[in-house]
Amino acid sequence: MTYALNFNREELSSIQINYAKINFKPEQLSLIKIISKLICEQISIPPLAMRSTTWFALIEWQKKENKLISEIPTMSIANKLKATKDIFNIGKERLKGMLNYPKEQSEILLDICFERAFKYFLENINRIRR
Repeated sequence: MTYALNFNREELSSIQINYAKINFKPEQLSLIKIISKLICEQISIPPLAMRSTTWFALIEWQKKENKLISEIPTMSIANKLKATKDIFNIGKERLKGMLNYPKEQSEILLDICFERAFKYFLENINRIRR
């Protein structure tokens, strides 16, 4: 099920333009694509806007943790999960800032969608590890 949330169209357009100008490292692009795909399956948002939001979340996480995305695969499983959950949460908060009316209801739906996407991410990781 995909939820249609009321985002500020101007902000979505703006971040899509910014995303088109970015050069990515392979590890960033891979994670951006995976997270964005999972979120886009949950909410109705342009894929480029979601990729831009995910990129912002990766950059924000790197600054906050003073680590590179390329370090995540070498972390313990607990730290990998925490890092990934933090990245999801940063992206979710960024999207919450772009929501229009009815904001409170949309924020709750966004929380649900991100939790569901994170669950699918964990299931995917579990399948890969087997």
